[in-house]
Amino acid sequence: MLKGTTLLWLAAAASLAHAEPCRTVHGRMALANGAPSVRIWVMGTHRILGVVQPHERFDDLPANVRALWSRGGDEAMWATDLYGDFRVCPAAPSRPGRMQMVTLVSATKLVAHRRGATTGPR
Repeated sequence: MLKGTTLLWLAAAASLAHAEPCRTVHGRMALANGAPSVRIWVMGTHRILGVVQPHERFDDLPANVRALWSRGGDEAMWATDLYGDFRVCPAAPSRPGRMQMVTLVSATKLVAHRRGATTGPR
């Protein structure tokens, strides 16, 4: 059974989805320590979006993201950034100076780039 505060949070998150529309951002998606581990830096800004995964699993991500990240195995996944256009929907309100939580709906124009590599995207 859900507690009162949990129900209030879920209701607030549901109403937020209608208040702030989904949008497409151009950025870099990477894995990071901490929660959430999947994050998107919106290029040209100081904005970081935290990708909420409903089941906290790799399977929660779009298939094309999983395919590109899993090419080199688990270790390479942590060292590979994905650049592209990401369709995100807010899971929490946008607040200055805070990471905004979003859900990732889709990703297009993806390019994988190894962190620390001196050559261009691969």
